[in-house]
Amino acid sequence: MKMLTFKKGEVIFKQGDYADCMYDIVSGSVGVCVAYGTEAENRLTVLKAGEFLGEMGMIEAYPRSATAVALEDGTELREIGEVEFGDYFKTQPERLLAIMRQISGRLRDRTADYEGACAVLNGLKETQGEPEKRSQSLLERAKALIKFYNDVMAMAAATPQMNTGYYDYYINRF
Repeated sequence: MKMLTFKKGEVIFKQGDYADCMYDIVSGSVGVCVAYGTEAENRLTVLKAGEFLGEMGMIEAYPRSATAVALEDGTELREIGEVEFGDYFKTQPERLLAIMRQISGRLRDRTADYEGACAVLNGLKETQGEPEKRSQSLLERAKALIKFYNDVMAMAAATPQMNTGYYDYYINRF
C-alpha cells in the first residue's frame, strides 16, 4: 500500500479506466463524477476522510464507472491494490465493516431513487390526459427521474461491460 497526495482538481482516476486498486480516503475530499469535463458532467457524490472509492471496479473487475477528482489541496489517499486487499482488511477488520456500510448506504440510496422513479412514473400514468391534475412537484419529480436516467445511461455508455439488466427491468416494467 502506498500513500498518495493530490492537489485540488487533480484527477485520481477516469471513468472507463481499468480498476486494479481502491482507495481509503485519509484526509481531504473527493468528487465522483460521470461524464467529467463535458457538458453532461454530473457529480454523483462527495466522499470524505474515512470513506472508500474505487472499490466497485476493483471488486467486480470492471472499468471505473465514474471519474474521481480531488476537491482539496493535500487530499491524501491510501491506495489498496488487489494483492494487498485481503491483508489490509485482516489487519484492520473495522475498515471492512466501514466499506460494507458504505456500499450498503449506496445501495439504499439507489433503492430510494428507484422507488422515487416508480412513484413519478405512476403519478404520470394517473394524470395522463388530465393536465389540470399535474402538480409542480410531479413535474420536479419527473425532471429528477430524467436526470437519474441520463446519469445511468452516461455510465452505461462509458462502461460497455456494465450490467444493463437493471435498466432493462425498469424500462420493461412500465
